[in-house]
Amino acid sequence: MPTPKNVPGKHGYCPRCGSDDLFHGGQTTNYTKKARYKCKGCGYQTTSPLAEKPKSKVKMRTSLPRKEVYIFTAAQNATPIHKPFWANLLQLKKYRKADLEVLPGRYKNPTSQWTQGNDDHEWWADEVKDYLFSARRKITERLVVLGDLKIEWASNNPLLGMDAFTKNMCGVVGHGKRELNSIATPQHKHSKIMVTTGACTIPNYTDTKRGKLGEFNHCLGAIIIEVDEGAFYIREINADAHGNFIDLDMEFTPEGVLPAKRALSLTMGDTHHRFMSPHVTEATFTGKANMLEVLKPRYLFWHDLLDFHSRNHHHHDDWFTKFAKWKEGRENVRAEVEEALDFVAKMTSCSTKSIIVSSNHDRAMLRWLKEGNFKDDLVNAEFYLDLTKMVMRTARMTEKGAEYDDPFILYGKKYLSKKNVRFLRQNESFVLAGVEHGFHGDLGPNNARGTTRNLSKIGAKVTKGHSHTAQIVGGCYSTGSSTGPLEYEKGGPSSHSNAHVVEYANGKRSLLFIINGRYCLKNRVRKTQKSPANATPR
Repeated sequence: MPTPKNVPGKHGYCPRCGSDDLFHGGQTTNYTKKARYKCKGCGYQTTSPLAEKPKSKVKMRTSLPRKEVYIFTAAQNATPIHKPFWANLLQLKKYRKADLEVLPGRYKNPTSQWTQGNDDHEWWADEVKDYLFSARRKITERLVVLGDLKIEWASNNPLLGMDAFTKNMCGVVGHGKRELNSIATPQHKHSKIMVTTGACTIPNYTDTKRGKLGEFNHCLGAIIIEVDEGAFYIREINADAHGNFIDLDMEFTPEGVLPAKRALSLTMGDTHHRFMSPHVTEATFTGKANMLEVLKPRYLFWHDLLDFHSRNHHHHDDWFTKFAKWKEGRENVRAEVEEALDFVAKMTSCSTKSIIVSSNHDRAMLRWLKEGNFKDDLVNAEFYLDLTKMVMRTARMTEKGAEYDDPFILYGKKYLSKKNVRFLRQNESFVLAGVEHGFHGDLGPNNARGTTRNLSKIGAKVTKGHSHTAQIVGGCYSTGSSTGPLEYEKGGPSSHSNAHVVEYANGKRSLLFIINGRYCLKNRVRKTQKSPANATPR
C-alpha cells in the first residue's frame, strides 16, 4: 500500500530542526526527478530527509564578555579532551580571572576509535560544552576571533589563503596545529597577525598520510590574549605531554600554580644596535617587569647585533647617505662595533650567558675588508689594517679549501675576553632542549636563501632571526626585529614587528610581541597559589 503523501511522521526527519512533520512538496525539475519534502515546523525544504531523528545540536555561545584576559583553545568533534591539560587551563582561567573560550573544530573520522558507531559526529566532550564559542566577534578594533570558521582538522596549512580574510584585523582561528603568520600592512600600523589556537583534545586522526601528518603536527595548546588600552598582547601556550605548561614566570601543574624555573633562553629580534628601538630596550632590559627580570633566561641569543651602517656596502654609490653619515660623525667602524659589544656586556648578567649568532650584518665587516680600500677611507684606515692583519694570521688551507676567521668574531672575542659572551661561527650548532639556535636564517637548505618555511623542513626544531617577521611554521619559530622601520625598507607595506622568542624550562616556546614598551599587561597577577603539602618543591 503506498505511503500517504501528507501524513506527519511518514517521510523521515527534517535535517535542520529534527521535526518529523514533513509533507510531500512535489518533485525536482532536473532529470533525476527527486521527491521534495517540506518541514511544517521550520519551512526547510529537502530531497534527503533523515531516516532517524538527529541528536540535538550542542548550543554554543555567540557573545564574548568584556575582559582584560582571554584564553582560546580548540576542540575536535567526537573526541575526548586531554584531561590534565584541561584542568590546568581551568587553573589559568581562575588565576588570571580570564574568559575561556573553546572554538569547535570538525573532522568526521569514521575509522577513529572514538567515533565508531556515531552516524552524526556533531558532538563535543561534555567538559567543554559550556565553553564552546561559534561566532565571529571583535575583541578590539584590530582583533577578531573566528569561531564560526571550521578548518579541516587535518589540514597541514590551516592559515593558507587567509591573509586578507579578516581585512585589516588580526585573526584567531581554532585549529589543532600551531601556526602564526605576520601579514604586511602599511608601515604606520602594526603588522597583521593570523594565529591558530592549538587544541585541548587528544590526537584523533585516520591512518592515512594526511591523518598521520595531522597527528604529527597536533599541538596541545591555547592562545592567551591580554587587552589593555586598545592594545593587545598575544602569547602561545604550548603544553607538554602531561598537560603542564608555562606562561611567562608561572607554571601550571596538577600541584597548583607555581613559580616557573628559569627560562632556557630568550632569542631577541634582530638587534641592529645603532637603530634599536627604545621601546624594545625598555621591554627587554630596562623597564619595570622587563623580560630579563621576569623570565631570568639562562641564555640570550643576539642576531644581527651589528648593523654595520658606518660602512654598509649598499651605500657605495649613494653619496647622499655617505654625506649624512660624515655630517653626523657616524663613519667610524670601530666606534659602531664597540658600542654594540659594550651594550651586550652591559646587559649580560653574571648568571646569564650571551650567545652572538653569526649573522649577515655582522659578516658585512668581512666583505668590507675584501672590497674596501683603506687609502680612500682615512677615518677607518688604522682599524681596517688591524683587522686585516688579524684575519691574515688565521688564513689556512684545509681539506675543504682555504679558510679564515670572521673579523667581527676575532675582534669581539678580544674586546670581551673576560665577559660571559660566546660567539658562534657560521654553521656552528647550539642546541637547547632539542631546538637549534645556531641558524641566523639568511641561509637555507642547499645554499638557498633562508626562509622560515624552508628551515621548517630540515627535520629539526629551529629558532631563527633575519626576516624581521614573527612567524611559526611547523617547528620553526622566527623572531621579529628590535628596531623601527629601517632606511632600506623603502616605506612599502611591511610584516615586520618587534618580537622575541622565549624558550621555557620545559623546552616549549612562545613569541613575545612588544608594543609601546610592553609585552604583557601592567597589572599581570604574580601571586602563587598554595600548593598541597605533598607537592614537589621547586
